Amino acid sequence: MELQRSIDIPDIEQFTKFVTEGSQFVITCHMTPDGDALGSSLGLCHILRRMGKSAVVVTPDTPASTLDFLPGFQDIVIASRYPERVRRMLADADTIVCLDFNSLKRIDRLAPMIERCEAAKILIDHHLNPDDFADLTISRPEQSSTCALLFHILWQAGIYDLMDEESATCIYTGMLTDTGNFSYNSNDPDLYSIISLLLAKGLDKDEVYTLAWNTHRAESLRINGYALYRKMQIFPDHQLAVIILDRKELNEFSYVKGDTEGLVNRPLAVPGVTWSVYLRQDEADFVKVSMRSKGRFPVNLVCERLFGGGGHLNAAGGEFTGTAAAALEKIMGALDDFDKHLDPA
Repeated sequence: MELQRSIDIPDIEQFTKFVTEGSQFVITCHMTPDGDALGSSLGLCHILRRMGKSAVVVTPDTPASTLDFLPGFQDIVIASRYPERVRRMLADADTIVCLDFNSLKRIDRLAPMIERCEAAKILIDHHLNPDDFADLTISRPEQSSTCALLFHILWQAGIYDLMDEESATCIYTGMLTDTGNFSYNSNDPDLYSIISLLLAKGLDKDEVYTLAWNTHRAESLRINGYALYRKMQIFPDHQLAVIILDRKELNEFSYVKGDTEGLVNRPLAVPGVTWSVYLRQDEADFVKVSMRSKGRFPVNLVCERLFGGGGHLNAAGGEFTGTAAAALEKIMGALDDFDKHLDPA
């Protein structure tokens, strides 16, 4: 089975050179890593180890326990917990691979460590407008996930043969989660060719679906039900749905990272809702902003302009210093500017 050879040959040659000549690899991804960030990081880590390399995955903060089924999850080194250990790892590394982020600001306290590090740096990502900080940048915003992009690179570099069930599971998880179980941004025929090639390596896609998409704590089910029943607001004139959860509500349901993963997508099932906003008041003066949309409505533009964030056309996020009520007020005050992107009702 042949994939499109979509990565420029000089990039593949340089990637192969770095991977072949390097011996000590540190792999990192963005804060609050999702399935694509962890899937690409752990997938590459397994492959590098099969090549006889020393490789470790470092995350800026603690990953969600909902992804603990990923092979290698328990070996992740968390920079916020072990900063000195991470500094030593970076000092010893000859190659750093940055996955699923386009700017060093996305890795929080890791940013200055990596910026100062003299190791060769590779950036592989599918977000728009990557910063120029790496020795090799392979950026393909047209790809639905960094995992799909990584697979293309590995395929073209002739490294597919080193893939095993563990790496296939990790890479498939990122493809699955970043497309909402292949329900959006997933009409590229190559995606399904990749799945076939991953199945040939032992991937059990049904099990991954169950673990990644259909396994929830009881508290997670309760908080999502509460959010949809009690907290969802719909503004039909703007084709908008908003859900706000404050710290008190999160504590009431013993919230842990990952419990509301996918919640922001749910209001899009309502006819007439084109975009959805989820505001999570993590701290008294800090709000995590998540947005999703249908069609051509650009939530990445909304997040960029209002919350210093960004992402993709239909999936984006940002942060806000203040209360969720103030964040919502900021959104409502800008609706006239964004209504022009809506399709006529």
